[in-house]
Amino acid sequence: MTSTTDSVARAAVATVRAASDMGAVWRVAVEQQWHLLAVAEADGGYGGSLTDLADVVRALAGAGLSTPIPELYAGATGGAVGVALPVGNGETLVPWGRWCADVLVLDGGDTVVPVRGARERENLAHEPVDELTVPGAGEGAGQALARWRVLHTARLVGGAVAGARRTAAYAGTRVQFGRPIARFQAVAALVAEAHAQSVLAAAGLERALADVDDDASVLSGHAVAARAAGAVARIAHQVHGAIGVTQELGLEQLTRRLWAWRDLWQTEFEIERLLAAGVAGQGEGYFWSADA
Repeated sequence: MTSTTDSVARAAVATVRAASDMGAVWRVAVEQQWHLLAVAEADGGYGGSLTDLADVVRALAGAGLSTPIPELYAGATGGAVGVALPVGNGETLVPWGRWCADVLVLDGGDTVVPVRGARERENLAHEPVDELTVPGAGEGAGQALARWRVLHTARLVGGAVAGARRTAAYAGTRVQFGRPIARFQAVAALVAEAHAQSVLAAAGLERALADVDDDASVLSGHAVAARAAGAVARIAHQVHGAIGVTQELGLEQLTRRLWAWRDLWQTEFEIERLLAAGVAGQGEGYFWSADA
């Protein structure tokens, strides 16, 4: 992370943390235009890289904060604000949809349609994931979907890394039977597994950022990060025990987001099936391109 990106990330964390509710988070995200960091200056953005924006998303997620930056960036065409719909077909869940005038539907042609009559829903983390009827929309993919996947992967990685570090810190300070619980073999193994999962997820993100046009790299990065998010959340609660579910500790603010983000739009199993379909259709070279 560059010094400039670090400054942006710190400011973003402070600003979002001060927001009173999800509506305020949406408003401040649109006003601050963080998603335009990775949009070319010619298109109304700030000319940074996708890696720069991923660092900001990671920092926000690591602080246990919800933001619509991946969705805003995926729908940014010519500097405009929108929310990406990864798959539109009848009833569709749209993150942050209640505050959108228009939504980008990936129907093969990246169509922009107005949002009317969105039914308000929330996920496990109390984030707005609203239900919208999009008649006539079919399945599609494209650059917008790849952009969303990469930044959503960054969101998962930020949360997983923070969860693993928090778990290690707690295990090192929580004393039971006269010594820190991290010195018990079973607990040490859990802490090590959480760390390994977070490192693996970060490596997947790095590979996806290196080639956002490579389908296999983007899909595998997303799948690995989603699996890591679930594993870290599980281990965090195993190590913290009953205190981990208390609001006073605040761990659940992070783990609920990890579980919600893990399953946003597709689970790791569904993503892995897409990878398998790519191998079946294009041969094993498709999969190994993710490790090139």
